[in-house]
Amino acid sequence: MALIQPELTEDIKKYRAFDFSACYNCGNCTAVCQLTEKNANFPRMMVRYSMLGLKEEILSSQELWLCYSCGDCSDTCPREAGPGALMANLRRYAIANYEKTGLTKLIFKSNPAFIAVTLLLAVVLAFFLLTIKPDTEVARWLFQYVPYEVLHSFGIGAFALMGISALVGVAMMWKQITKKKPLAKENLLKRAFEAAKKVAQELATMKRYRNCDSDSSVWNKKGWYVRPWFVHWTIMWGFIGLLITTSLDFMLKDPATAIWWPSRIIGTLAGMLMVYGSSLAMYYRIKKVTKTYANTLLADWMFLGFLWLAGVTGFWLEIAVAFDAHLFINHIVLMIHIIISMELVVLFAFSKFAHAVYRPLALFMHYL
Repeated sequence: MALIQPELTEDIKKYRAFDFSACYNCGNCTAVCQLTEKNANFPRMMVRYSMLGLKEEILSSQELWLCYSCGDCSDTCPREAGPGALMANLRRYAIANYEKTGLTKLIFKSNPAFIAVTLLLAVVLAFFLLTIKPDTEVARWLFQYVPYEVLHSFGIGAFALMGISALVGVAMMWKQITKKKPLAKENLLKRAFEAAKKVAQELATMKRYRNCDSDSSVWNKKGWYVRPWFVHWTIMWGFIGLLITTSLDFMLKDPATAIWWPSRIIGTLAGMLMVYGSSLAMYYRIKKVTKTYANTLLADWMFLGFLWLAGVTGFWLEIAVAFDAHLFINHIVLMIHIIISMELVVLFAFSKFAHAVYRPLALFMHYL
C-alpha cells in the first residue's frame, strides 16, 4: 500500500507549481491530451497523486516523462489548476529526488542559491582551465597563492561529482520505475530491441511531440520550423552535434582548423541548430505565447542562455580562426566559451537538462 504524505503538496509547490489543489478531478486535462493512452493516463493521474501525497507513485511513474508540456491541458482547465505546469514541476521534483546530493533541490527551490552555485562553479572551472595551461602569466601568478594541485583536484572533483550523480540518478529512476512495472522475462531481448528502435525513432523524428501541437490553436497555422517540437529537436541535436565535435577534437588532440574538416562541418551545423532553437525558446518565453512558456524558472532561463552563448561564442571563435585574428578579446571569448560549455556538462545531472536521459529511459520502459 502506498504511503500517503500530506506534506508533499506543499513541497511540490516549492518547485513553482500552480495551485493544482484547485483541481476537482473532472478529467478534462486527460481528455484533451494528445498523448494519453490506455496504459499512460495523464495528467489527471499525476494531479491526484500530488493532491493525495503519493510520493512513491510519482517517482515511480514513467508517465511523468511521457508529457512534452504542450500546455493544452492548462489552457482548457475549467479550474485553472495548471495541470501542464504541474507535470513540468513534477519532473523537476523527480530530478531533485533522484539526485542524492541535495544540490538539485537547492537549485530548483532558490534562485539566489542557483546563481551562487553557477558563479562558484564558473570560478572553479576557470581556475581548472589555468591548470591545463600552467605556463601562462595569469596561471603563474595564481599558483603563487593557490597550489596547482588544489585547483586541478577541484576541477576533476567537479566532473567526477557530475558523473557519479548522473549514474546514481539513472539507477534510482530505473529502480523506481521497475518497482512499479516489473520486467516480464518472456521475449525480453526481442521486446528490448523493439523498444530501443521506437525510442531512436522518437529522438530522430519527434513523432510523439509533433502530436502535441497538431490541434493547438496557437501552432496549427504556423510552419513546422517554428513549432515547439522542432525547437526542441534543434536544441537536442545541436548539443549532441557539438558534443561529438568536441569529442573528436579531444581524441585527435588538435582542434580542427580546416574549414572542410568533418568535425568542423559537424560543429558548424550543430551550432546553427542550437543557436536557432535556443533563440526561439527564449523568444517564446519572453512573449509568453502559451502558459507552458510563461511558467519558466530562472534555472530554465540560465540553461537556455548558456546554450545560446555557447553557440554564439563558438561562431565568434570560428570566425577569428578563419581570419587568423590574434586579438586579446578572442582569448576572453574563448575562456567564456569553454567555461559555459563545461558548466553545461557539469550541471547536467543537477538541472532540467537531466530529462535528456530520463525521458528516453521512460519511453523505453513504456514501449517495453
